[in-house]
Amino acid sequence: MNPLLSIIIPMYSSERYIVRCIESLRELKILKEVIVVDDGSSDGSYDIARKFASNGEIKLFHQENKGVSEARNLGLDRCSGDVVVFVDSDDFIIGEGFQSMYNNFTLSKAEMAMGGVKIKCADQHIEVRMAYSEMVGRLWKGDECFANLMHTNTFTPLVFCYMFKKSFLDRVKLRFQHRMSEDDLWTSIAMCEAHNVLVTDDLHYVYCKNSDSITGTNVSTIFRADNHLAVANDLYDYLRNHTLSENAEVWLCCKILYIASIAVKIYIDNDYYTFSLSIEMFQDLFSRVLQSSNEYAKKVGLMFGKRLLDTIKSVK
Repeated sequence: MNPLLSIIIPMYSSERYIVRCIESLRELKILKEVIVVDDGSSDGSYDIARKFASNGEIKLFHQENKGVSEARNLGLDRCSGDVVVFVDSDDFIIGEGFQSMYNNFTLSKAEMAMGGVKIKCADQHIEVRMAYSEMVGRLWKGDECFANLMHTNTFTPLVFCYMFKKSFLDRVKLRFQHRMSEDDLWTSIAMCEAHNVLVTDDLHYVYCKNSDSITGTNVSTIFRADNHLAVANDLYDYLRNHTLSENAEVWLCCKILYIASIAVKIYIDNDYYTFSLSIEMFQDLFSRVLQSSNEYAKKVGLMFGKRLLDTIKSVK
C-alpha cells in the first residue's frame, strides 16, 4: 500500500539532533514514509540514521555533499505519498498540530497548506503564527494568497511551514535550486502556481535556530549574497514569463527588490564590487510598481527600490 504522507528530511552533520527529529514523527497516526537524504555528512549522522533504516522506520539515501536543495530534490524523486512535507534534520514536529493540519489539508481541495511554527532559540520558545488571523480557515487562490500574506507581512518562505499535494508538485515540476535562500524561490513560485491554498493556524513545527546549522555556520558572506542575487534573478524570470493577478505581481516585484537590496548591501559592506546587476530588470520592476493601483504595495516597492539605489550610491 502506498503511503499517504511523504516526509523528506535532508540531513547534513546532524548527529546531535537527528534522533529527536525522527522520533518526533512516531506519534503521527498517518500511513507515512520518512525519507532521510544524507548530504555527505562529516560526523556520525549517517550511522545513526542507518540504525533507523535497518528496522524499516526510515528510507535512507546518501549523496556527496551538494547542499540542501539537491538533497530535497532527491527526496522528491524517491517519494510516493499523496502529501509531501519537508522537515529539517535539526528541527522536530509538534504531533497534535501536525496531525490537525494534515487532516484539515486532506479534507480540503487545496494543493498547498500553510501552518504555524515555534522558533526555538537558546531554549526559549517563541510562538509565531505565520498567517494573518483573518486569512485562517479559508481556501485562497494561490497568487492572491501570496499577495495577502505579503500585504499583511505574514508571508514566510520557510518550506517546512507548508504541506503540498504530490500531484501539484508533479504538475508544476518545481525543483529546489541554489545552496542558500532556496526557500524564497521555491515557496513564492509554489504559492503563485497553486490553484488553492489552505491557511491554517495549526502549530505543527519547531524550528531550532542552532549555531551549527547551515544558516548559522561561517558561510562566506559573498556566497550568501551570490545566492540572494541568483534568487532575485530567478524570481524575475518567473515574473516575466507568467501571468499573475495585479496584486500578486506588484508584491512579487517588492520581494525581488527586497532580496536584491540585501545582496547588494552585503557586497558593498564587504567592499566587493564585481557583482553584476541588470539595469533592465530594475527599470522593469520600478515601472511595474509605479503602475500598480495598490498604493500600499507601491509604497513598499519604492521603499525597497530606494534602499537599493541608496546603497549603490553610497559607494565612493
